[in-house]
Amino acid sequence: MAKDLKPRLCCMSKGDNGYGFHLHGEKGKNGQFIRKVEANSPAEAAGMHAGDRVVEVNGVNVEKETHHQVVQRIKAVEKETRLLVVDKETDELLRGLRLTCTEEMAHSGVSVPGQAAVKQNGTAWKQQLALNSEEPKRMSRTHSSESRKKESRSQMKELHPRLCVLIRGETGYGFNLHSEKSKPGQYIRSVDTGSPADKAGLKTQDRLIEVNGVNIEDLKHSEVVAFIKSSGEEARLLVVDQEADEYFKKLGVTPTDSHVKDPLPQRIPNGSPKTQLNGSSTPESSRREITSPEIAKEIKEVTHQDPFAESGLSLSPTAAEAKEKAHAKRAKKRAPQMDWNKKHEIFSNF
Repeated sequence: MAKDLKPRLCCMSKGDNGYGFHLHGEKGKNGQFIRKVEANSPAEAAGMHAGDRVVEVNGVNVEKETHHQVVQRIKAVEKETRLLVVDKETDELLRGLRLTCTEEMAHSGVSVPGQAAVKQNGTAWKQQLALNSEEPKRMSRTHSSESRKKESRSQMKELHPRLCVLIRGETGYGFNLHSEKSKPGQYIRSVDTGSPADKAGLKTQDRLIEVNGVNIEDLKHSEVVAFIKSSGEEARLLVVDQEADEYFKKLGVTPTDSHVKDPLPQRIPNGSPKTQLNGSSTPESSRREITSPEIAKEIKEVTHQDPFAESGLSLSPTAAEAKEKAHAKRAKKRAPQMDWNKKHEIFSNF
C-alpha cells in the first residue's frame, strides 16, 4: 500500500532512557538525520524512523543550523520535544516542487496552488509534474511576466537587512556572538529559544552590521562586545542573513537601517551602484565610526592615547614611559585561556 507523502510531526515525552533516537549529521550533506530509533522508545511510538531528516524542533526551522545547535534546541525543553521530520521520498517531492516544509503540511498534506493535495506515492506527484510541464505552453506571456515579477519582489523582500530590537532579560539578551580569524565580521553563533534575541528575530549565522545605528564592521570583537554591553537595557542590532550579505557585497553597498523598509539598491548595467562606500554620494550618517564624539562618550577606550597627540607634538618618551609602554603592549598581546578545540573562533555570550 502506498504511503502518504507528507511531513510527520513527532511529539514525544522523555522516558527513563531519554527519547530513544540518535541524531547525526553527515559531511557534504546538509541537514540533521535520524540515524537510529530504539525499539519501544518514545521516538518509535511518536512515528519516527531511521533516515528521517529533521526540519523543525519545537516549531523552529533548523535546516541551516549545526548539529550542536539542533541538539541544544532539543535539550532546551526538558521533558518533551516536538520534531517535524520528512522521509527521503517526501523530501525529494518537496524539493522537486520547490516547496518549504511546514508543520501545517503534516496535518493537511502537501498541496500546490490550483491542485489537489498530494496524497498517494507516485500517482499525484507524477500528475502534478506532468501538469507543470504542460503549463508553460498554455500560460499567456502576460501571466508569465506577472509571475516573474511577483517572484522577483518576493526574493528582493527576503534580501532586506533586519533591525532587531532586543530588551535585556534576567539572563541577558540570549545570543552568542563570535568571529573567526579566516572570516571577517561578527556573526550570531547561537540564539537561545524564547530569549529576547529569539523574539526580536535574530537568527544563527546572521552577520552584525550596526549596533544602535553605528556601523561596527571595522571594529574588533572585544570592541563590539563592549559597545553592546554599553547599550543598557535595550540594543538595536542591524543584521543580514547570508543571502542578503552576498547581495549587498556584490553591489559594493553597505547595508543601513534605511534598507530595512526602503527599496533595495539595484545594480546599474555597465555602471557602478548608486550608493558608494567611499564616495560623496553616501550619507555620513550611514557610515558613522565608533570614534565619533557622540559615540566616544558611551564607551571607554581600551587603548592609551599619546597625551601630546592632540597638541601636534611628537616628543621622545622617557625611559620610564618606554618601559611602561612595552609592558602595556605585552599585556595587550597576552590572550586569555580558551578551549583550543575552538582556537580559530572568538565568541561571547549575551
